[in-house]
Amino acid sequence: MQDDALKARTDAKLRYARIHIDELRTQLGGRGHDIERAHQEAFLAQLFGAYAALLQELNIYLGCNLSPDHLTLGKMRKALKDKGKPSSQLAELYDLENDQDSWFRHAKDMRDHSTHISGIPLSHYVGGPQDGVTSLRNPKTSVEIPGDATDALSSFLLEMERLVERFRNANGRA
Repeated sequence: MQDDALKARTDAKLRYARIHIDELRTQLGGRGHDIERAHQEAFLAQLFGAYAALLQELNIYLGCNLSPDHLTLGKMRKALKDKGKPSSQLAELYDLENDQDSWFRHAKDMRDHSTHISGIPLSHYVGGPQDGVTSLRNPKTSVEIPGDATDALSSFLLEMERLVERFRNANGRA
């Protein structure tokens, strides 16, 4: 696959994630209903589709030369280690994935949980200073992501967009 096609796929997945955020922002009615949950889960699927597409870009840019089928961060790190070529980008992704408090880890835990086990845990506030707020909770740690659920998801998207842009700039592919 050509570099431009790889970039286009990553960008498409980010756009698709943005569509779900926009839909969530315009939803009418109560919080925690099926339409909202469907958009939250679909958003996370698109967000990690962008991550998978970014790995495809990095596979080419970093010269890992791995088959695009079943490409993982671990396989890429091993391929570069075997070549004696460290990658600060892959190290950053590894750190994000393993940092229990990172936006990436929270989003990944929610995506994995909602894909394989159950819905994303939510906290609904009635009364008090957060009246009407629905917050996300990490399903593995029960840590509540501060603020409104849609705002939190939107911040995950912004972080992923920044990550993609930064990695592309570092590879001279912006």
